[in-house]
Amino acid sequence: MAKTKTSQDWFKLDNSAKIFPTVSNRSETNTFRVTITLTEDINAEKLQEAVNLILERYPMFKVKLKKGLFWTYFDYNSKPFIIQPMNHQICSEMDTLENNGYLFKVYYHQKDIAIEMFHSLADGGGVMELLKSLTFEYLLLVGKEITPDNLILTKNEKPEFEEYEDANAKFYDRKNRKHIPEQKAYRIKGTHIDEDFTGLISGVIDTKQMLNLARSHEMTVTEYLTALMMYVIYITQIQYREHIKSNQRPVKIFVPVNLRKHFPSNTLRNFSNFIKTDMVMNKPDITFEEIKALVKIQFAKGIEKEELIRKMSENVAFEKNIFLRITPYFLKNFVLKIGYSMLGIKLNTMSLTNIGRVVLPESMKSYVHDVTAAVYAGKFNTVNCSIMTYENKFKITFTRSIIETKIEREFFRHLRKQGLDIEIESNYVEDYA
Repeated sequence: MAKTKTSQDWFKLDNSAKIFPTVSNRSETNTFRVTITLTEDINAEKLQEAVNLILERYPMFKVKLKKGLFWTYFDYNSKPFIIQPMNHQICSEMDTLENNGYLFKVYYHQKDIAIEMFHSLADGGGVMELLKSLTFEYLLLVGKEITPDNLILTKNEKPEFEEYEDANAKFYDRKNRKHIPEQKAYRIKGTHIDEDFTGLISGVIDTKQMLNLARSHEMTVTEYLTALMMYVIYITQIQYREHIKSNQRPVKIFVPVNLRKHFPSNTLRNFSNFIKTDMVMNKPDITFEEIKALVKIQFAKGIEKEELIRKMSENVAFEKNIFLRITPYFLKNFVLKIGYSMLGIKLNTMSLTNIGRVVLPESMKSYVHDVTAAVYAGKFNTVNCSIMTYENKFKITFTRSIIETKIEREFFRHLRKQGLDIEIESNYVEDYA
């Protein structure tokens, strides 16, 4: 019989989550959003009822963040969770005072249901399960005849212990935890938008077209788009200006890896690592072919099991350091904040997050039009990108904290030149700015 935790237990932050409360602020929010667009307008009362029903199924999210002597921790949150009408802000700072202490929000607007979550709670895999469950319960409440078909975690199921586990610690290998020093990364330049706004541009592509294009280059979709992103950054930001000192820093794209696909775990908390593509672009004639070849090599290395374990173990070893463990939280918080601001945040140029294919029961599909993901853009990582696939829709979404959209335009222009049909969506924040 599977072990369970009671809904009112407290528990530690998982290994990946511990840094976020320390380093997050208004400009570096460490939040992300997933949205399901239905075929009918949202009934707010029914959505609130659905949240109330499903939240007990996800007690690891029914929490508030509290400070302990040595670390922060999650404690049961007895306050009501209130859904909110969607506003103009995307992936803003998680204001727990206005949110009854919760570390995620549920928004609604016309046909959209969106969950915005602080990264300390979960990664994209965990939040997607929550959104699927919420949408399922909502559709039942508005009278739709649907069944879960073992693809949805429903309110009638008890949460299992494995859903809470810190899987990073579970696969820790003290013999494979070598730290590899890194250089600061190139930073995408631009004119900052007012902090209350985030620019968003999405491109919707036929899934088969996108897959066929990547295969024609003997690459996965994520490999191809990562290589294209590096090439576009090069030609729009660096080429013919490579002599400038700041342009000689390596362009680094961090690509999160869902570790559930590589290690046996059912955790709904953070369980992802990253592949890093890294290239110093100090020549005026770098070709897309060169970048593709390098990306394939770096992906192959980054996805090796031993390398994934090394990165996990490096993070866990930091937490296990005896001196760090006995240091009071207020002092630990101060030191980590300074260290992260000096180096940690500057280690990657941008993130490209492929959450993957969203699979829903057949009975739900006729009520779901679209699925979208968005990752915060901050003061240093001024442009980020996320990808989701639902049925025949492959959706690439850029978020940015700068006005300029040259990277996005060049990126989609290249894909159109390869014969892809692309529908562009935008919140047009650049017009406001």
